[in-house]
Amino acid sequence: MTQLNDERAPDGAPNAQQRGLWAADGVSGELYLQEAERIEAMNGPFGEAMLDAARLEPDERVLDVGCGTGATTIEAARRVTPSGAAVGVDISAAMLDLARQRTGDRIHNVVFLEADAQVYPFGEGTFDAVISRFGTMFFDDPEAAFANLGHAVRPDGRLVIACPNPPKSEWVAVAFAAAAPHVGLPDMGPPGTPGPFAFADGDRLIRAVKSGGFRDVTLEAVTKPIRLGDDADDVVEFITSLKEGRELFAGKPEAKVAAAVDALGEAVKRYAGPAGVVMNETAWLASARR
Repeated sequence: MTQLNDERAPDGAPNAQQRGLWAADGVSGELYLQEAERIEAMNGPFGEAMLDAARLEPDERVLDVGCGTGATTIEAARRVTPSGAAVGVDISAAMLDLARQRTGDRIHNVVFLEADAQVYPFGEGTFDAVISRFGTMFFDDPEAAFANLGHAVRPDGRLVIACPNPPKSEWVAVAFAAAAPHVGLPDMGPPGTPGPFAFADGDRLIRAVKSGGFRDVTLEAVTKPIRLGDDADDVVEFITSLKEGRELFAGKPEAKVAAAVDALGEAVKRYAGPAGVVMNETAWLASARR
């Protein structure tokens, strides 16, 4: 495999805002490091669906984009043994540190790379497959990013990615409906703004994938039950600590924020049970060939 080296982006490089958000002291990076176990429980079912759709074979080379704390990269490495390899790439050094801790000395066919997949010079045709679980929605320029990923995949290689579809996810809809009468709805910016809503429009996702030179693109909406937390209070604390929750409450009167939090707690209680708070999430599963 082509030699891969960690990359430190210069000032003014693409995705600078995302680098800040996902640093150890960034709004998103700090939360995701603190809540790694919870978030893995939430995202795990979509990683399994993505990996099953990728149909990885022994001896293949896999690139995992936006790998975060490494769960999907490690599982991909397991599936391509004995002589295959998995490379997890992410812009967050802190999350990659946790990924490397999880790997330890047990798994020898994994490499974690601190780099921006939108611009990193992967060798042409280096990988048999590119996968990404909830990692491709944050690019400043998705077309450029998918073109770079297309360059990295061998002819007839595969791309399989999972992207959140928040408007169709039960837990997001419940949270919005509870909070909106008191504090309104969050400002997600223009359509396509980097973040969890970037590919809520499935047609936009298809166009972005095709722009990278991929063909035979298929798109499927996948809904899975996810465990958000132990009880209603635990889940409310988590939701309100998300970047979108913080932005929604910023500058609002304390009484309105308190009312929104109370309403959210009452709404979430309906989904609490012996297994914790379980609600549905929906994501796009996109597959394509190079």
